[in-house]
Amino acid sequence: MHHRLFQIVVALALTGFTRTTSPLAQAPLRAVIVVRHAEKAAAPKDNPPLSPAGTARAQALLDALRDAGITTIITTDQVRTRETAAPLLAALHLEGVVVPRTEDPKADAAAIRDAVRKAGGTVLVVSHQLTIPHIIEDLGGPTVPTVCDVEFSNLWVLVPEGAAGKLGLIRSSFGAADPPVGPDCRITPVSPP
Repeated sequence: MHHRLFQIVVALALTGFTRTTSPLAQAPLRAVIVVRHAEKAAAPKDNPPLSPAGTARAQALLDALRDAGITTIITTDQVRTRETAAPLLAALHLEGVVVPRTEDPKADAAAIRDAVRKAGGTVLVVSHQLTIPHIIEDLGGPTVPTVCDVEFSNLWVLVPEGAAGKLGLIRSSFGAADPPVGPDCRITPVSPP
């Protein structure tokens, strides 16, 4: 586990992050951690499970966040997001919150945002490549680019920033490093990749 990441997550769990910008909030938020699902198998094409590399990354997520104080884990209804969260859910004895996906990443992000605000506490979101930028922005974070198809190690942590209720973003990583990406970064334009 990355020592710096552990320090960040533990500090977040202790900060009492309580600012939200919506009346939908029912419980104070302390932190929101967002990751993409782990590497997926090539088949079946629709709703594939994790590949062996994805299974290893799901274990790495457990290793990175086991002591982060996570109180809720939100996934989509896709097998790969649920399998990515499964080791952490089991270790923490939590029941996941499943938000059904649609073909619209913006609508999916809005539904996830509402689930995060309802949950409160320290929330982990496991979602999809095209949806993550919208989730971060909908929660009040800065604009982030869509990650390339080969990127699975990114871990974003939304943190309180100043008195105006703005959220800052810390970008870290977990598990095996992603391959280098250059100007040929491929982004599949179909939701959810």
